[in-house]
Amino acid sequence: MDISNHTIILSELEDGSLNDELNIIVNDKDTYILRYLVEPFKSSKGGNSNVYLLKDKEGRKQDKVVKICNYSRPGRKTKDFIIRRYGRFINEIKVLKDLKEKGKANIVQIDFDGVVEVKGKEFPYYVMEKADTDLMEYLSVNKEIDEQEKIKFCLDIYNAIKQLHCEGYYHRDIKPDNILLFYLDEDKENAIWKLGDLGLVAHRDKDYDDIGEKIGPIGWLSPEAMNKMLTEKLQMGFDCGIDDKSDIFQLGKLFWFIFQQNAPIGQILFDDFICQVTHKNDIFYLINEMLLYSKSKRASKELIDIFLGEIAQKYAVA
Repeated sequence: MDISNHTIILSELEDGSLNDELNIIVNDKDTYILRYLVEPFKSSKGGNSNVYLLKDKEGRKQDKVVKICNYSRPGRKTKDFIIRRYGRFINEIKVLKDLKEKGKANIVQIDFDGVVEVKGKEFPYYVMEKADTDLMEYLSVNKEIDEQEKIKFCLDIYNAIKQLHCEGYYHRDIKPDNILLFYLDEDKENAIWKLGDLGLVAHRDKDYDDIGEKIGPIGWLSPEAMNKMLTEKLQMGFDCGIDDKSDIFQLGKLFWFIFQQNAPIGQILFDDFICQVTHKNDIFYLINEMLLYSKSKRASKELIDIFLGEIAQKYAVA
């Protein structure tokens, strides 16, 4: 592997092919060769890390991927913002291990972790299970998904968020790309949705954020995440705390996206919810409560449990 502009990249030979002697990680005497996750793109994820596909020495896929931090172990002269980003990656590994140990099945499962040395510097990484697809791709390919299946999606994803929140964690980066599908059999008859990419995960007792930092993807940000990005440095007194209610806001946007494949921006009305579903009033009411601007008025876990549970019963998926 190599590094360029704070980004871990795969080493190439003079003819442009990958150098299998350098693009490796070793764990318990097992050697894995790294490949691009999706050809022809030479990187994924970007800012804080990159994800690559793992193969064995014979070039066979391992149904695993490796996520490598773009920042090496900090030294005495390392800038504060780099220390924070490195700390965020280490925190992600700790959280994934904690959730796996506690049997949280709706969270992507970590396999092992370690460090790789590139140009004399140590970069942390972890290996996890490889998803078959994500929500964005699944919905774009499968245009005729029925209402019952969409409600099942919402339940799986909400259960994953509850698993995080019960342990005091907030995801803060909920979007279709981070909702991963894993088939449980070769016939693809059974599957489970899991929450992936915990790179921005936070614990209620810890803080890895810079003042005024953008936390999360544009278009999916909660009001408080926007306030943090736009006004926190000015100390105008707006709510800039990104927590469990921020996840609920992003989850409301995700539910909306599941039903009609666009993202709600600003004030939403019933007339904006143009999808044709049987229990449209119930579904819109729940989503609208999740998307309220004020945290104090926004839907609580208890309200979602009740209303999503009732909707699931009406669709016979509870």
